[in-house]
Amino acid sequence: MMKRKLKSALILLILGTLVTLTACGGTDSGGESGQNEEKITLRVATGLSVQHGWWEGFLVPWMDRVEELTEGKVEFEDFAGGELVKAGQEPDALKNGTADIAVLIPFYSESIFPASSITFLPVEYTDANIAANALRSLMESDVALGDSGKSYYQSHYEDNGFKAFTINAGGVYSISTTGHEFNSVKDIEGISMRTPNLLFELMAKNMGVNSVSMTIVEAFDALSRGAFEGIYHTVADWTGAGFQDLLKYTIDDLYLGASNGVFAMNQETWDNLPKDVQEAMTQAHDELFEDGVKAWTSKAEEARTFNTEEAGGKFVSFNDLPTDVQNHLTKANVQTWYDYIDYLEKNGYPGKDIAILWRDIILEEGGKLPEELMDLENY
Repeated sequence: MMKRKLKSALILLILGTLVTLTACGGTDSGGESGQNEEKITLRVATGLSVQHGWWEGFLVPWMDRVEELTEGKVEFEDFAGGELVKAGQEPDALKNGTADIAVLIPFYSESIFPASSITFLPVEYTDANIAANALRSLMESDVALGDSGKSYYQSHYEDNGFKAFTINAGGVYSISTTGHEFNSVKDIEGISMRTPNLLFELMAKNMGVNSVSMTIVEAFDALSRGAFEGIYHTVADWTGAGFQDLLKYTIDDLYLGASNGVFAMNQETWDNLPKDVQEAMTQAHDELFEDGVKAWTSKAEEARTFNTEEAGGKFVSFNDLPTDVQNHLTKANVQTWYDYIDYLEKNGYPGKDIAILWRDIILEEGGKLPEELMDLENY
């Protein structure tokens, strides 16, 4: 297997004027590759750590597979852990040419991707496979939303000039704390928790929790300092963020939706790639999609085992919490759907349409939702 070129940020700055797509003019090459063809070198970046499931579990294997399928015609220079771009700044890096391909964290850029938090809407049951397949179905859906008649993908990626591929959803989100337990409603109300996006801010408000918004990259230090009691996050990403030693109490079987990861390039970059390279990238994506989900599942199992056996953590089922706590959290979760719809509608996006589409996709993929959400059409 061919190795990708690893460049330092300093070298990149020195050589920043060089053209990385050395074969952009070869779009009519007919899909043939040979020793005399010029190589196509692409810079791939993420602000996430090298241990993150989207990078380690998907992008790295994808790059390797593309190099293999193109017989070395395509090679990659990869930059992870914020070496080239900070988490949340990846869309700008694509637009200004700092990176050719980047892992996007859409819900960190909701001004660009307005309904990207939709996948975090809490449900009655989901899992890594359901969440990943639901995300892919959403990205590939041709359902027209609102008066614009545009699909989710068109309004979020095509309109922004991006060619995007679904990575996977990552693990299912829940609530974890550094030891604070939810034994009564009073134990919930008034505590502070890290929230990753606006939807979780709405959820926190409905739960009576004070939200502290920040990226996952920033959360480790804040949690270590005791800046807040806990986080909304997924066990599957604990090792990627360093939480496996810090968190001592996790509510199991509380399905607060799942993340949504994509990697993207400018549409112009994609259009200038030879057809055989486009086909290789698509083939590699399709081949590795399920493996990417399995990588998250393995990470969750490893983190759970370490946390309970080595770090003194414990997992408590939502179903074993006091009845008043269950009712409080469930009511908050249902209300979050309504509040998110209202927020999107207020800001010009068809919130009701996207919520109904997402509900139906989750059900089609095998998930479950509270009965109150079955009648969103009449909301």
